[in-house]
Amino acid sequence: MRNNCSICGAMLVEPAGRESSDVLLVGEYPGEAEMQMGIPFVGDTGKLLEYELMRAGLDINTCRMTNLWQHYKSKDEGCLNYMVRSLTLEMAGRKVLFMGSDLLLLFLNDKVSDWAGLEIKSPLFPKSTQWVMCAPNPGYALHATIGEVRLSLQKFVKNVRRLNE
Repeated sequence: MRNNCSICGAMLVEPAGRESSDVLLVGEYPGEAEMQMGIPFVGDTGKLLEYELMRAGLDINTCRMTNLWQHYKSKDEGCLNYMVRSLTLEMAGRKVLFMGSDLLLLFLNDKVSDWAGLEIKSPLFPKSTQWVMCAPNPGYALHATIGEVRLSLQKFVKNVRRLNE
């Protein structure tokens, strides 16, 4: 049974995937397919992400997945605070990939284009978070070139492997 946001009552797309995974993939907000199915990354953007991660050597089925916004993006500050708390709980103890500019604006007040493929740090991250890296939203590649998204995902997978050795 799907849950609703305790602030606004909207249906949630809650975190999914392997709970024990040390890799967390974080998008900005769910799309139409995600809202219908209640699972993150099942639409066109998710298919592209799965393909590019597989191409780089990481099976998306071994990862934990979530979004900053677990329902449609809203201007409600209460919802945003609730979503940030939920996200930071998911980040604890994991290697994290942020995908999209909303995440960088929130945590660093900066653009994803300035940080794509790089490790980022914020006092808002749980201390146990292993590290955080960012990439453009994979949906961006559906409307533009894939190169920047692909390169960032490849760097993420390379770092995951290096840290797991």
